Amino acid sequence: MNDLKDKLKNEVDQADWDLLKVHHENGAVFCVHGPLGLLDVAVAVAQDKTQFVKIWLDNGELKRPTEDEVAQFEKEPFKKICDFIIIQPYVLIKYI
Repeated sequence: MNDLKDKLKNEVDQADWDLLKVHHENGAVFCVHGPLGLLDVAVAVAQDKTQFVKIWLDNGELKRPTEDEVAQFEKEPFKKICDFIIIQPYVLIKYI
């Protein structure tokens, strides 16, 4: 797991809403909340650890952006808002 986590660490970048919008419209963006780490979620998704993903979805630590969040992002589409990583077919983000 650490090898994969180290590899994925190099793929994390920062994004603005302009970059994420098309992925959001395709239903691919998921926000990582709370103490949960972006890389931990990325590793779990990459390794198809659905039991963890289901727990995070159920408790709200992993969810799609809300309409209110999207409305805020639309106001400043080029402001860096999050760290992100792509784990096909998903884009995982954690707000900065």
